[in-house]
Amino acid sequence: MSEPLVCLLAEFCSEDPPQIKYATHKAHTYKNGTLLACECKRGFRRIHNEYIVCTASPGHASWENKCRCISTGPGSPKKPVTPPPEGQEESKPTEMERQVVSLEQANLPGQCGEPPSWEHEAIEKTYFFMVGQTIQYQCLEGYRVQQRGRAESTCRLICGKARWTQPRLTCTKDTGKEEAESSTDVLPEGEPSCPSITTVSQKHTEVVTTMETFIVTTWYEIAVASCVFLLLSILLLSGLTWWQKWRKRRTII
Repeated sequence: MSEPLVCLLAEFCSEDPPQIKYATHKAHTYKNGTLLACECKRGFRRIHNEYIVCTASPGHASWENKCRCISTGPGSPKKPVTPPPEGQEESKPTEMERQVVSLEQANLPGQCGEPPSWEHEAIEKTYFFMVGQTIQYQCLEGYRVQQRGRAESTCRLICGKARWTQPRLTCTKDTGKEEAESSTDVLPEGEPSCPSITTVSQKHTEVVTTMETFIVTTWYEIAVASCVFLLLSILLLSGLTWWQKWRKRRTII
């Protein structure tokens, strides 16, 4: 996407949905404002539109624009592109105007269904989901649910950032036998939590207190050792002085 669009997409989820081993995810409906990149399979390139957008008005929701792909191989037949009627190009809104309109329409009610397919489209589709979008998970073919919880994830504003909640679903290889450890207990949907400022402050205080205690203890031990060394030095010097005086007296006698 272009840089101006990235600056305007404040209500979009910047992260990809969570991945679950042996499972796939899909959205059954799409929130107003959702973008779908017009990507083509190998050997073809996109023309005209960079993406299509889900636009909704009261009682009606649909995907705006159309995706088109043409061949890039030499000598490959190319379908002619029908030019727009004369004078229509001048009245067509600019890319920036369409982006602003799409974002303004994001607050309108309504959701779109599955986006329309286009010829030579890529196998995997790239969506730019809005905050509030929910996607559902299911196990791949050949795998079974071992532990089931809320098999969906929702993009929410958490701690001022758009994040996906963690789905609760575990898939294992389907052996055709019931496994004793299989569980169908419903697990709560996992949500990222904000880091606690109080906890961080407490940890910082504990570290500072520990350092201060270590420094005080170290200086105390050094002071005690210095006093002992000084006392021993004084006793040693006193002993030497007394011994020298005693020798002098013995010499005189």
